[in-house]
Amino acid sequence: MVLHGELVFAVAGEAAYGFRGYLRHQLEGAAGATGDRQPAGGGLQPLPQVAQSAEDLQRNAANVARSLDCSWEELADLTVRIAPHLACRVELPDTGESVTVPVDAGIDWSSGTLYVRDTAALTRTSGAGRSIAARFPGRSREAALAWGAASDQAEKGRTAVQLSLADDQVRRDREAAEAEREHRLRELGDEVDERRTATGAQAGVAAGTPRTSMTLQPAPSNPPPVRAPSAPPAPPRRLVDPDRLRLVDPSGAITPPKSSVSGAPVARPSAFASGTSGLPQPRAGSAIPQQHTTPRPYSGTEQEKVALDVVRKALAGDDDWLRDLRAQHGLGADAVDALSRFYELKAYGGAEPDTVQLTPAEFQRATESDDFFLVIVSGLEAGTAPVAVRIIPQPLQQLTCRPSSSVTITGIRAAHSRVYQLKEER
Repeated sequence: MVLHGELVFAVAGEAAYGFRGYLRHQLEGAAGATGDRQPAGGGLQPLPQVAQSAEDLQRNAANVARSLDCSWEELADLTVRIAPHLACRVELPDTGESVTVPVDAGIDWSSGTLYVRDTAALTRTSGAGRSIAARFPGRSREAALAWGAASDQAEKGRTAVQLSLADDQVRRDREAAEAEREHRLRELGDEVDERRTATGAQAGVAAGTPRTSMTLQPAPSNPPPVRAPSAPPAPPRRLVDPDRLRLVDPSGAITPPKSSVSGAPVARPSAFASGTSGLPQPRAGSAIPQQHTTPRPYSGTEQEKVALDVVRKALAGDDDWLRDLRAQHGLGADAVDALSRFYELKAYGGAEPDTVQLTPAEFQRATESDDFFLVIVSGLEAGTAPVAVRIIPQPLQQLTCRPSSSVTITGIRAAHSRVYQLKEER
């Protein structure tokens, strides 16, 4: 015995969409926009389930497709209404008693409306699929299953749209960040050029107070005789003299970001994740450390002072414009300029490294301050490498961070930065 009933629902609080309007609502919702709650309108694509069900049935089950007792356009033009209290009222023939049964979905063909309790019921085989399948006499089971398969494909397409939208947003954010850093670097270069012109500073004129270079005392003029010939003595180690440095290009050069550091920093995979430590095996013999270079005759503090003088020369600033605050512990920066921008200097006697370490205070300063520059000064020991000053804005947004007792950041040479090359006069 087949019982027929009528749909009943709470009219208040309904949300109405056309099948086409529902698709638009779903896609705009994925993009973060507000969906249009309106009947079907022109110019929108049909709901994927209808088109995909039609294609699937016509290709794989033509007899089921032919059993449809209305047109596919009639299905596509249905209006979807969400009725949270949707139910079906049935009158029992024997007793005449009226029974109300909750249902997930139902179609009022006279008004062309598909009612569902929620949006999830629209994609379920037991929900909208069963209601749609009623228009396939004798083939309702196959039609309902085809609807469920079409809903899965439609959801995959929607997920692909969401992923595409997310990728587009990441790309736009990365391009906007690169454009902002490019603007800051060009603005910094313009400031330096204006300051150099205004003060009459030339590339070879020292900025700030006079500096002295550190030299190693020469060996005694009469060294004790040796029995066997020895290698020539190593040249004395000394720091470069900032007063004798000339800028190769007073304007410096902007280095564009490389793909390895563009975008948000990512964590590098650890060797421990693969189950191997990556540590070498002990050698069969001994490995006794040897002194290959002469001890340096200057301290780290003196090297940092020379680095700061080199930065002042590159930026055409003096002691007052770029204040030395290295003795202020916990500041998270070595210097502050007249515009209240922070500069953290990393000084190296030899070639420029690709990895540096930040103390917790420096990392916090770089995180909290948008006006923070990481400055890498290399080649400070005479004769080891070209003297260079690399200024990196927003370093934590460009470089790869690895936590340790301090914070290690990698990708210095590939960062979006401004580089000043200097050459020492003989």
